[in-house]
Amino acid sequence: MTLTFVNTMATLNRSKGIGGSDASRIMRGEWRDLYLEKIGEKQPDDLSGVFRVQLGLRTENFHAEWFARMSGFEVIDPPPFFEHPTHKFMFGHVDRWISNYDTFLEMKHSSNSANLWDKARYYAPQLQHYMAVTNRMFCYFSVIRGNDEPQYCKVDRDDDYIEKLIELETSFWWHVENRVAPDIIPTAKIAEGNKASEAIKVDGMRVADMTSSNAWASAAKDYLEHAEAAKKYDAAKDGLKELVGDDVGEAYGHGVVIKRDKRGRLLFKAAKEG
Repeated sequence: MTLTFVNTMATLNRSKGIGGSDASRIMRGEWRDLYLEKIGEKQPDDLSGVFRVQLGLRTENFHAEWFARMSGFEVIDPPPFFEHPTHKFMFGHVDRWISNYDTFLEMKHSSNSANLWDKARYYAPQLQHYMAVTNRMFCYFSVIRGNDEPQYCKVDRDDDYIEKLIELETSFWWHVENRVAPDIIPTAKIAEGNKASEAIKVDGMRVADMTSSNAWASAAKDYLEHAEAAKKYDAAKDGLKELVGDDVGEAYGHGVVIKRDKRGRLLFKAAKEG
């Protein structure tokens, strides 16, 4: 695949285009603040005093080294930044490049409140933006959750989502170029784009919306209605087991029989009437 990148070490002027983190903000509806930052009327948030951000920056090299160790991939420094071949206002600065697969690696250091799957999906706008800019069909995403060992996954490109993302980025950039404040944010379009992100495959798996399935609706109704009863059932079984002494091979009473098998397991059955 053809790469389009700016081969310069000059500092990237983020007011001249939309980067990966900007894509995430656009998909979160943060148009007004981002617009003011792009036209220079508002300074971006100072992240120098945000511990989790600085921790991620300071652990990036180690994170990349550990990813290479876990995966066996060759990880190298990427070009300074990439530029979309047709939408010149779209750029990307990726964390590392994986020589084996000729694609990029994006790394995060976050809390352990969400799993790898959820983190990969949370950063979908940024990852898909980078895939659009670098013209890659997939990338790798690695995250350190708290102080746990990094976990990584493969994230596939989704052209339907990218099409919606580019449409929204183009719309936002029109406001910047024409210096017209985005007083009306296209929330419906954003919602449509976020909905489309469910089709993005993370390690080959997607999110499935089952709201149109009658069979799912019926089973879900039964599950919710009987969830509390199921908890009581499990608690009752545990309570009955505790009452069976170690020297008891069979216990019965009030319609319940518990027998111990040859392996020592306690088996339940309902007592026969009469």
